[in-house]
Amino acid sequence: MGDTREQDMIKRRPIRQQVQRMVLLLCVAALVVTGLLWAGSLFALRDTVQRDSQDLGESAAAAGGEALLAQMEQNLYEGVQSEAAVVDAKLERYAADVRNFAFYAHRLYEEPAAYVPREVLPPDAASQYTYTMQLVWRDEDVDRQAVREEVGLLANLAHMWQPVMTGDAENIASIYLCTESGFMINYDERSDLTPAYFDYEQSSWYQLARDSGDVVFTVPYMDTFGRGLMLTCAAPIEDGAGKFAGVVCMDMMVEDLVRTVLDIDFGEGSYGFLVDGAGYIIVSPQMEYDGTFENVRDQDCQAHEAAGSILSGQAGVAPTSGRLYYAYAPIDAANWTLAIHMPADMITEPAESIRTDIARRTGVTAGTIDKSIGRTGLISLAVFVLIIAAVIALGGGFSRKLTGPLLELRADVEHISAGDLAHQAAVRRNDEIGDLATAFNTMAGSLDRYIRDLTAVTAEKERIGAELDIATHIQASMLPCIFPPFPDRTEFDIYATMDPAKEVGGDFYDFFMVDESHLAIVMADVSGKGVPAALFMVIGKTLIKDHTTPGRDLGEVFMEVNKLLCEGNGEELFITAFEGVLDLETGRFNFVNAGHEMPFIRRQGRYAPEKIRAGFVLAGMDMTRYRMGSLQMEPGDAIFQYTDGVTEATNGSNELYGMERLEAVLNKNADAAPDVLLPAVKADIDAFVGDAPQFDDITMLCLAFKKKMERL
Repeated sequence: MGDTREQDMIKRRPIRQQVQRMVLLLCVAALVVTGLLWAGSLFALRDTVQRDSQDLGESAAAAGGEALLAQMEQNLYEGVQSEAAVVDAKLERYAADVRNFAFYAHRLYEEPAAYVPREVLPPDAASQYTYTMQLVWRDEDVDRQAVREEVGLLANLAHMWQPVMTGDAENIASIYLCTESGFMINYDERSDLTPAYFDYEQSSWYQLARDSGDVVFTVPYMDTFGRGLMLTCAAPIEDGAGKFAGVVCMDMMVEDLVRTVLDIDFGEGSYGFLVDGAGYIIVSPQMEYDGTFENVRDQDCQAHEAAGSILSGQAGVAPTSGRLYYAYAPIDAANWTLAIHMPADMITEPAESIRTDIARRTGVTAGTIDKSIGRTGLISLAVFVLIIAAVIALGGGFSRKLTGPLLELRADVEHISAGDLAHQAAVRRNDEIGDLATAFNTMAGSLDRYIRDLTAVTAEKERIGAELDIATHIQASMLPCIFPPFPDRTEFDIYATMDPAKEVGGDFYDFFMVDESHLAIVMADVSGKGVPAALFMVIGKTLIKDHTTPGRDLGEVFMEVNKLLCEGNGEELFITAFEGVLDLETGRFNFVNAGHEMPFIRRQGRYAPEKIRAGFVLAGMDMTRYRMGSLQMEPGDAIFQYTDGVTEATNGSNELYGMERLEAVLNKNADAAPDVLLPAVKADIDAFVGDAPQFDDITMLCLAFKKKMERL
């Protein structure tokens, strides 16, 4: 009886309901715990995002400031070079005139019989404001009869002085020469300012020109005759025996030159100044022209810390500890340096402004993130509540049957994701879950094979890439790449470039001295691209250079090279080639052409294509004969040779660059030196091609014949 009453007091619950309730409680508990963990993670994520945003803002501000600082320094660097070029051009024009005067005077001394003596009179106030030749004596002790013929001979310089003086009368004050024999010939319109006697040997310009042996410039000075700020350019004169005979000078009013420097303005607090070769500041808005000059090396000079850079003969930008920047560039004509003084705040202030703005925007972004996280938290909380309600509604039985196999499969997948691709999931069901397990097993096998194949392919690709990189460096090292290649040779100037379409190319160029007075140039294009063409290029370049010997007919050179290239040419490659040899003593240019493009020749300041006979390509037929051609080059002429990658460069519309565009850009830069001309042509090709891919190597060479070599 007692046992029955106890059983009635305990409410009967089916096992299914107990299991269902336990599953539901576990699901609810899991969701609650997950929600709490998610909330904690969300707030941690908020802090991380804010911190990373601040770090990113600081990094972006620093990078932006550094980029702006670098750009502004570059602008300052380019600006001082541009201003220096203006000053250098003005001084070089005067230096060229004075150098020509000295050369003409030397010719007068060498061939006095070829010139008619001219009379030179003493200064006469009646001829004031009329350009005249005026004779001034060094002192009263000069033997005037002994130098009478020398005076009449040197008076012929009036032929050169008159057009120079009248052509730039606004800036040139006077032209004159002073001789060791004791007289001075002055060409000036202010005869009222010319003294009868003048001890010029004590003048700084006379001593500088005599001691240096070259054209010199004095520092600016106030003219003793009250005509303003002046600059003297002087050059020594040699007599017929090559001995020092005197000095020829030109006085220039330098208001225009000084104004060019003083007008330099790169912002508030900036100014320009000129420094001579000894470090003295000779033009500056901060100085007075009282005969004293400050030296940049002096401790009390603001530019003291940058003195070494300013006087280095190079262009650059140097900061100092006094929050100053100095940009500087050489002025070669006078061995001076143009420098620009700029406060550092002018360069760093924009960078600091960017940093402040980015910091402000980063703070605004952090506030926005906080608001977004708050809204996301509310939405997530609502979603969690809905999920919990759904789990409670659906019940535990379905959950138990569904999640059991899925949990097993998840464990199998974790094995695979940990790198155990040999692990296989157990397939116990013939339904979608079983299909999913089979798919995971198949995926694991496929992924294992893919990783092995990818590892092998990657290793092979890296090996090939390394070999191509080595081949690229080897090919580049085989071509002449140091310019100027012959710094001691003044008879010519040469420059060449090659831009391969692939890692290695088939084009090549070469230049070398055949002997002391003969320069050879080679331009060639191997058929095909890549490594085979590059190897064939090496063979062709070596054979051409080895067989080019002094006095040998270039047609015979190509015949011999052609025979050697035809032997064992199983790949059936061929070479279009052009070789020329310039006689530096006579200007005679012998050449041979094996199917290559016609060169452009610059004569009388213009480039034009030179129509020359082209033979058959090298390595085509071993019995081919080649004939040597010849043309005459004069000082000032130049030859431009190239490969078909230049004229056949193609843009996005499938148009060829062509000969006409090439001729146009050559003549647009007709006076440019070779190292300036070739980059200008390449820039024009790049602008024409645009984003279209490069299918062929682009190789160019320019040889400028500057003067004939004196016969040995």
